[in-house]
Amino acid sequence: MIGDNTVDSIYFGTDGWRGIIGETFTFENVRRVAQGVAQLLKNRRNLNKMVVIGYDCRFMSEFFARAVYDELTLAGVHAALSDRPVPTPALSFAATGRNCILGIMITASHNPHFYNGIKFKAHYGGPVMPEFTVEMTRLLKRLKHTSNTAPVYAPPIRMKDFLTTYLSAISSYANFSLLKKARLKVAVDSMHSTGGNLFEQLLKNTSIRIVSIRTERNPLFDYDLPEPAPPLLEPLTRLVYREKCDVGLATDGDADRIGIVDSNGRFVTLHYLMPLLYEYLTHSRRIKGDAVRTTSTDNLFDEVCASLGRRCYEVPVGFKNVCEVVLERNILVGGEESGGVCYKNHIPERDGLLSGLLVLEMMSARKMSLAEIVRDMARRFHPVEYLRIDKVFEREKLRRNLAVLQNEPPERLAGTRIVGIDLKDGIKFYLQNGCWMLMRVSDTEPKGRIYVGGPNLKDVRRTLRAGELLLFRKNS
Repeated sequence: MIGDNTVDSIYFGTDGWRGIIGETFTFENVRRVAQGVAQLLKNRRNLNKMVVIGYDCRFMSEFFARAVYDELTLAGVHAALSDRPVPTPALSFAATGRNCILGIMITASHNPHFYNGIKFKAHYGGPVMPEFTVEMTRLLKRLKHTSNTAPVYAPPIRMKDFLTTYLSAISSYANFSLLKKARLKVAVDSMHSTGGNLFEQLLKNTSIRIVSIRTERNPLFDYDLPEPAPPLLEPLTRLVYREKCDVGLATDGDADRIGIVDSNGRFVTLHYLMPLLYEYLTHSRRIKGDAVRTTSTDNLFDEVCASLGRRCYEVPVGFKNVCEVVLERNILVGGEESGGVCYKNHIPERDGLLSGLLVLEMMSARKMSLAEIVRDMARRFHPVEYLRIDKVFEREKLRRNLAVLQNEPPERLAGTRIVGIDLKDGIKFYLQNGCWMLMRVSDTEPKGRIYVGGPNLKDVRRTLRAGELLLFRKNS
């Protein structure tokens, strides 16, 4: 039987539920979540609607997905299970199908290999809103558990191809008349995850040459994180150098986020890429719309939007906050600094593969290297240097330290006067020297996160060091 401690271990954060495999992420708990979904759909009178289920390349993901399918069908819910590992945006795209009501993705995204998780996707193709997970949490606490002893190796069932239609959709979105003529050499690192050989498949009929690493499935991820961010992109950087590539692309564990390095091996942050792609789509496609970014990003995006007579909205960290604005307003590009971006006329969902295609398209159209494109934007607006730290620390001390900063903020940081404070998400400081620093505590892990940006790298480093001393204090 499941006791209260097990129920409490299922916690839905900004991007679903994640847990350590065999500790909290167990077949018993996964089945319980599926039972909760079935009950929720029953309460909403949606049992006649379809639930689509996908999974990534993590350890046992296909079997956890099958457990979800079994529980839903047992409860009378119409369900369809993917016939292979798929990127999260492919599952999200499938959720927009006729008569679909929900998508369930088995993934822990960029977390360590010993984690797995569940993401929920709504019928509009993006993350569910908070009221869904609030209702799920309430249901799980009241749900009378009925043990299902179905075997892990259950009888074969008919499964669905969610990948082909998704790849067709992003191929139609990108301008392949440009890509077919683009004489680029591109390095790809799929980080042993669901990105696999998909870039090669998408670009096989173009003049773009692809050299790839880590395309095969490895649930241990080389004992690293499948996260496309420095310093985890060193293998991609070495590949770019060795093969003399024009650009390097990396996708994360479920391929909804992108990491990019230029031909010099320099990581190109989303602080540049989002406004660059926004500007490119506005000029090249003549698509009109505003933008939305999380508070962990630089205001360069705001300046670019203003130069085009448009507005950039700022929301707390978490893609569901981006999605909410996309659903309510006319948004061309929306995203967050960690590599997740969505685009108008697609789905309100992070899409690493589409982002990669659009970067290649932009380079081809502008006939410039990515480094030159970034330098041009920095010259026209302002440069952005950026550093981030995610540090495991005792959760209660993190929360206490953050609360102290929110209630009694300092007047100066790293010797520089603080000129503004924003409390919409953790605490964000604006400094007189042009730097900004955001501090947050993770909802799903015992981690503190500090994001720092500014025009000068020395100031950014100094500000980050000062922030570490404040957020990760052992005595407060």
